[in-house]
Amino acid sequence: MFLLHMILAAPQVQSALASTTEPAGAISTRFSYTATVPKVPQGTHGLDVWLPLPSDNAFQKVTNVNVDADVDYLITREQKFGNRMVYVHFGDPQGTPKVTVSFDVERREASGTKSPVQQRIVPDDYLLPDRLVPVNGRFHDIAEEVAGSQPTAMGKAKAFFQHILDTMTYDYDKKSPEYGQGDVAFVCDYKSGNCSDLHSYLISLSRAMGIPAYIEYGFPITGIPLGDPIPEKGKIGGYHCWAWLDIDGTWMPFDASDARKWLDVHDSKMKNHLLGHLV
Repeated sequence: MFLLHMILAAPQVQSALASTTEPAGAISTRFSYTATVPKVPQGTHGLDVWLPLPSDNAFQKVTNVNVDADVDYLITREQKFGNRMVYVHFGDPQGTPKVTVSFDVERREASGTKSPVQQRIVPDDYLLPDRLVPVNGRFHDIAEEVAGSQPTAMGKAKAFFQHILDTMTYDYDKKSPEYGQGDVAFVCDYKSGNCSDLHSYLISLSRAMGIPAYIEYGFPITGIPLGDPIPEKGKIGGYHCWAWLDIDGTWMPFDASDARKWLDVHDSKMKNHLLGHLV
């Protein structure tokens, strides 16, 4: 099933889009976003700017990249995961330095995979705690209570997914004092947050039960529920993220945040589809 809430793996600065659906479950989109540095400190003689640029992967193809800047630029790539960046150096910045990046993307629905990036991942590295994502103590106890009786990794993942839907709300009004921080200890008590918050909690519980997990960020190009008709042009208001879990050697996407949103508009079919698929 192809659904038009597509995600592009790169964070947003400022963007506008135009999209058209393609046959065989794909969507083609033209992105353009601009980054500005509004207040350059007086006396600055060198300013370095890095901007995220989506890479090709198993689910998306990026073409027709264009960078508009007043100075030369480089497209660089970090070695661990292959993430791309546009690097711009302003030797003597004047006024408000600005860089505009645009590109085309063809994107299709994601499901279980071993993409080239994921093949480079060492799963055991994604069992460890992070600064805001604990895996021991209270959170191991919660994970054990929620999913300890499940005999398989997929059974545990489904239990964690449903636990979040049963106990958490999406913070549409951004009332949380730690909104978007991914602080699992806070979210566990506050029981509301955005995609970063809910998926950090999912990752904490998964790692506590020995399931490697990580978070990925991107662009949502439609809202929930979908517009009718889907608009051909628009602006993106923010980022979106989801979790990937290693289920018996296959990485699978889990989007509990959007599942919560679909439940809020009384669409349980979409909620169920986001358990193991990214659309």
